[in-house]
Amino acid sequence: TVKIRSLYDYHLRLMHGVMPPPSGVDIANTIKYFSQTLLTVLKDVPSSPLELLKDSENDSARMSLFPNLDYKGLYNSLIPLIETAPLIQNGINAFGLAVLQCLGCLLPFLETETIDYLPYLTASCIAVFPSTLHQEIVNTLCFYVLPFTVTRYTEREYEITQSVSAVIMMIFNHSSNPAHHCQLLECLMTLKQSILKDLLCVIAYGTSTARSSAAKLLFYYWPAFDPNLFDRKGLICKLGGDPAPFVCQRDMCSNAGNAEAAKVCYDHCIV
Repeated sequence: TVKIRSLYDYHLRLMHGVMPPPSGVDIANTIKYFSQTLLTVLKDVPSSPLELLKDSENDSARMSLFPNLDYKGLYNSLIPLIETAPLIQNGINAFGLAVLQCLGCLLPFLETETIDYLPYLTASCIAVFPSTLHQEIVNTLCFYVLPFTVTRYTEREYEITQSVSAVIMMIFNHSSNPAHHCQLLECLMTLKQSILKDLLCVIAYGTSTARSSAAKLLFYYWPAFDPNLFDRKGLICKLGGDPAPFVCQRDMCSNAGNAEAAKVCYDHCIV
C-alpha cells in the first residue's frame, strides 16, 4: 500500500509541477518493483493462471490462487501516471517500458471488469508515449494482452468486442508505421472471427488517418482475412504514398490555410 501510494505521489508532483520533478527513471524503478513482486508470486502458484485466464468462467478459481494483495489498486495507480506521461521531462523511455511490462505482469491478477478495459488502456499508451516505444506497445498488445482477453468470451457475450475497434483506431491513428497496423490486425485475425466488423467501424467513425489505413487493409486482406497469405513487406510498399488531403477552401473559415477539410463537395454551384 505504501508503494502504491508513492505512485500517486509521483502523479501529484507531475501534475502540480512540484520541484524537483520525478524523473521517468525514478518512477520506472518503483514500477519495476511491482513487476518483480508479481512475477515472484506467479512462480509460487501451483497451476497456470494464464490457462485459467482464457476462460472467464474460471476467474474465481484463478483469483483464489493468489495472496490477498491490492492488485486493483496498482492497476488504478498506473492509469493517472500514463495520462501524465507527457509531463515527464527525462527518462520517458524507461518509464514507458516499465509501465508496459507491469501491465503484462498484472493481467493474470486482475478481476473480470478490469481485464475488459486493459486492451484499450494499453493501446492508449501510444497517444502519450514517444514513437520509439510504438513497437513495444504493439508487441505488448499482440503477445501479452490480446491473446488472453479477446478469447475469454464467445462472440455473443463478448462485451470487450466494442473496445477492439477502439484499439485498432488508436494504433492506426497514432502510428504511421504500416508494419504496426499489419501486426495488430493479423494478431486479431487469429483471435477473432468478426474482424471485418471492427475494420468497418474504424472506417465509419475513425479519424481520417485511421480510416485511410483501415480501408487499405480491408481491401488488401478481403475476402479471406487470413494472416498467413500475404507478404508484409509487399504490403508496406503498397500502403505507401497517401494522397494529400483536401484543405478547407471556405472563404470565411477560421482555420483557413493548411486545415484539412471536414467535408468535400464536388458540386460547383455550392460556394
